[in-house]
Amino acid sequence: MSITQFTMEEVRCFGGQQTLEIRPLTFLVGENSTGKTTALACFQVLADYFRGAGIDFNQPPYSMGIFKDIVRNSKKKEKTFKLGFTIRGKNENVECTVEFFEKKGGIEPIIKSITKKFADSELFFRRVDYRTEPGIGKPIDSSNKVQGPNRTTWIEIPQMRLASFDEIRNQYCVEILPGYLDRTPFPHLFDYRIEEQLENENSLSNHLNKKQESTGIVWWKIGEILFTYSLSPIRSQPKRTYDPTREFFDPEGRDVPMSLMLTKETQRERWEFLNRQLVEFGKRSGLFQKIEVKNFEGSIGNPFQLKVKVRGPNVNMVDVGYGVSQILPILVNILDPPISRRYGSTLLLQQPEIHLHPRAQAEFSSLLAKLANQDNQTFIVETHSDYMIDRARIEIRNGTIKPEDVSLIYFEPKGNIVNIHNIGFDEMANMTNVPPHYRNFFLKESKRLMGFED
Repeated sequence: MSITQFTMEEVRCFGGQQTLEIRPLTFLVGENSTGKTTALACFQVLADYFRGAGIDFNQPPYSMGIFKDIVRNSKKKEKTFKLGFTIRGKNENVECTVEFFEKKGGIEPIIKSITKKFADSELFFRRVDYRTEPGIGKPIDSSNKVQGPNRTTWIEIPQMRLASFDEIRNQYCVEILPGYLDRTPFPHLFDYRIEEQLENENSLSNHLNKKQESTGIVWWKIGEILFTYSLSPIRSQPKRTYDPTREFFDPEGRDVPMSLMLTKETQRERWEFLNRQLVEFGKRSGLFQKIEVKNFEGSIGNPFQLKVKVRGPNVNMVDVGYGVSQILPILVNILDPPISRRYGSTLLLQQPEIHLHPRAQAEFSSLLAKLANQDNQTFIVETHSDYMIDRARIEIRNGTIKPEDVSLIYFEPKGNIVNIHNIGFDEMANMTNVPPHYRNFFLKESKRLMGFED
C-alpha cells in the first residue's frame, strides 16, 4: 500500500486542483517561491491527520500561518481549500479528500468535509450543526450531548452508492464528540448513534468490510503504514562538544549526535552496520573517510565529541567543511531510521544539496535511488540541483531504479498562479510529458554563452 497521488486545490498560489504523481523517488523542481515547500507542508499535514494527529499547519519545520494565509486569495465568497491522497490498495485505488474552511470566530483551518471514493462507491462526511442547519436532522437526546462552549458536531452522509444496491439514497445524521472530525479522518469507525436507520442497518459496516477486503487497506492502521516525516533545509550547527540530552526527533537534526552516541554505546552491531554505510557514502562523495564518536571517560552520561577524518588525522566535526555536518542528519535518518518509521515511511527533504559539492549531490541522489522502495520507503525531494536529477536518470539507465518509480514534478509560474506538471521517464531515462517552457532559462543561458542574442 502506498500513496500514488497528492492533490491540492485552492491553496496559496495553486489555482484549481493540482495533482502530484508520487513515486518512491519524487523530485520537486521549479523557481523560488513557486510553492514547492507549500506542497511538502500540506503533504505532512494530511499525513499527520491520517495517523490520528490534529490539524497543524505550523508544525516545524513548516510555518504556513492562519487560514487566510493558506487559502488562495480569490474573489470567491465562500472560501475553502482541499488536500487529498490517492492510496493504492490490493485491487483498487481509494481517493481520500479533506476539505478545510475557516473556524467560525477563529482563524484556524478546520475540517469541513471528508470524501472517500472507491471504484464503485463513495462515502461523504461533513460537519453539520443542526441548530444552524435545522433541516439536516433532529437532536438525539439532549441529556447525552456534551455540555460546554463548543457546539455539537454532526456528520452527515447524504448519499452512498453501495455495490449491493441500485443507487440507494439514504440520509441520516451521526452525533459525535466535538472535534472528532478534526482529530481522525475515519469517524465512522468509532461508536456512534444513527438518527435514521438505513434500510439494512448493517449496510454501512458491511460495505466498509467489503472495501477493506478488496483494497487491502485497514483504515485505522493507515497512519502507521504511511508514516511521514520532514527534515528542514537548515540543519543545526555542529558543536565541539555535546552534552547528553533526551532523545527526540528534530527536523533540524539536533537529535542525531545523541542518537549516534547511544547507538554506539548500547547497540554495537547496529552501530557498525550504520558506520560502514556512512563511510561508504563519505568515500564515494569525497566528503569524509571516517566517522567516530568519542566519549569522555568512557561513560554514556558524559559529554562526547564527533570526530571525522577527511584527508589527514581525525579532527572535530566543527573543523571540517560545513557540508559534512549538514548531510549527516539526513544520512542517519535514511540509513538507520527508527523501527517505528522503517516500513512504509515517506521522508520529505528540503534542498538536501545545500553546502554539498556537485559530486556529493550526485552521490546522494544515487543513494536515494538505491534505497527508494526498499521496505516501501518513499523520498520526496525539493531540489534546485541538476546534478541530483541527472544522476537519478543515470541510475535508471543502470537499472538501479525502475523508470516508473521516479517522478519529476515541475512547478511552473504563470502570472499569479502556479501550474504543476508531472514529468516521467522511459527505459532510457528520457523525459516524457515535458511542458514547453521547462528548462527555458538554461537554454537561454547556453545560447548567451555561445554568443547568440535572445
